[in-house]
Amino acid sequence: MRKAILAAVAVVVVITLGACGGGGSTPSGPSVTISPATANVQEGGSQQFTATVTGTTSTAVNWQVNGVTGGTAATGLINSNGLYTAPSIIPSPASITITAVVQSDSSISGNAIATVTAVQFNNSSLNGNYVFSLNGVGLSGLPFYLVGTVTANGSGGITAGEADRNSVAVGYTAITSITGSYSVGSDGRGVLNLSMPALGATFSYAFALRANDNASLNEIDGLAIAATGNLETQSLPLLTPANFAFGFSGSSGCGPLNSAGIFTLGASGTLSGTQDVNCGGSITQAQSLSGTYTGVDGFGRGTGNFSGNSGSASFIYYVVTTGSYRFLCPSSGTFFLGSANIQTQLSFSNTDFSGGYVVSTSANTSAGVSYTLIQMNASNGTVSSGYYDVNNTGVVGQASLTGAYSLNPNGRISGSFSVNSAGLPFAMYLFSPNQGYYLDERTSAVGGGSIYSQNSAVNTNSAWAGSYATRQFGYFITSSGTIAPTTATAITGQISSNGAGTLAGTLDINDPSGILQNQTLQGSYNVTTVAPGRTTIAISTPIDGTRNYVGYIVNQQRLVLLDVDAAAITAGGDVLRQF
Repeated sequence: MRKAILAAVAVVVVITLGACGGGGSTPSGPSVTISPATANVQEGGSQQFTATVTGTTSTAVNWQVNGVTGGTAATGLINSNGLYTAPSIIPSPASITITAVVQSDSSISGNAIATVTAVQFNNSSLNGNYVFSLNGVGLSGLPFYLVGTVTANGSGGITAGEADRNSVAVGYTAITSITGSYSVGSDGRGVLNLSMPALGATFSYAFALRANDNASLNEIDGLAIAATGNLETQSLPLLTPANFAFGFSGSSGCGPLNSAGIFTLGASGTLSGTQDVNCGGSITQAQSLSGTYTGVDGFGRGTGNFSGNSGSASFIYYVVTTGSYRFLCPSSGTFFLGSANIQTQLSFSNTDFSGGYVVSTSANTSAGVSYTLIQMNASNGTVSSGYYDVNNTGVVGQASLTGAYSLNPNGRISGSFSVNSAGLPFAMYLFSPNQGYYLDERTSAVGGGSIYSQNSAVNTNSAWAGSYATRQFGYFITSSGTIAPTTATAITGQISSNGAGTLAGTLDINDPSGILQNQTLQGSYNVTTVAPGRTTIAISTPIDGTRNYVGYIVNQQRLVLLDVDAAAITAGGDVLRQF
């Protein structure tokens, strides 16, 4: 697990204001000493400073950064207790002055120097247990789903693990043993190799580390057409009764399948809940669920089943944390990968869903596949304004929208958007006022995704600044306008933004031109006024050329992406802060 290493040089600097004596004399007036006197602080990292006041009974101090009480976003912030948090981008100059000023006498102060440095990742950045989950297209052209746990030793070795895989082409496989290796570069990008004897192969994944020691994954071994997913730090607390919101995506006998809902874990291994299902365009709303679940093994793996009016399905789950699970269906006729998050409150009201939100969703349509981003401004059951960007199998569109919705106390939202006089019905299940699962309830499309509460201060280029890990997945469009599974594209890597419209970084790409690792990117972006946080983006690499995107800034931690290269690529993804 990555550790923030903050190096401090133990040099005592005493700034004495007041009486001064001859050369070599000891100051006798009041003074302030700050410890440490100098410190290197990584971008986004923190350092605790302590002030010692002598020569006066008034010891309370105010903290400043470059002369500004409390600091600024550009140079870093410091709280009333002396905890300094560095900015996400190295300031110019990189060294800044930390000052403690005696509150009762501003003429008495002391200084220290903090130098903001680049974050340096290495193999110790992965250390402990991690849950990984992927979905993609196998060499057969059919989808597969994979979820499991691995143990990283902090020095480049994978020492243990287990997983479960379900493939539309070859069926379900239990993977009881995993070993392997990994390497982490200084920019947080690396390669993870996992040997899975049950599948008779070693699989390789490019990854890019994100905040909280999580990572995006991109298969680069040539054993799949394309696959992407996540690697998440795991903790194994006891399972406790609680309410969870969930979302699943896959296929069944009816065709493409998406669902979203809520379940309650009972204390005796039972569960109950409600869900909305879109199966091949057939919509079931708020149906009751029942089921059972088992406890977990040493890797956090358990099993269970759901039953509802539309049928039943078994599942395998892996605990990520107390409030987060990942799911896979091992059945021969039903395939899905999903996730669940604990609800942060027992009941929701209209005031819990108010303000700006961003929806990122994908769907199977009659044309092929679509990726859609929606920005909405909601209050008391009304979407007063919003914006809609879509790439439906190479047909790119955008439009303003309005809408209406109703919020149930259990966190279920039912509503419809109006876009160009067309209705787009949906359901959402919140796990907090800030986030939830989205389900497309059109009969002409089957899809789902996520919804995020949007920071209000997202209208300038400075709203996107720092180092980020990206993950993108989608399909190229053939010259005839149809989708071929052999033209899938997957991207991971690092993107750094300077907060002023310029992008740089390195990408790992798997697309029809081959597996292209270590592709240096250059790019630009512009936060427009069309809709809150809406951003136009261009990213170029030497071999892959230029890709154009629309993005929506959710906050300084997250941006969602939509490729808008008409008749070339249909893809979506996200950009998450690295630290």
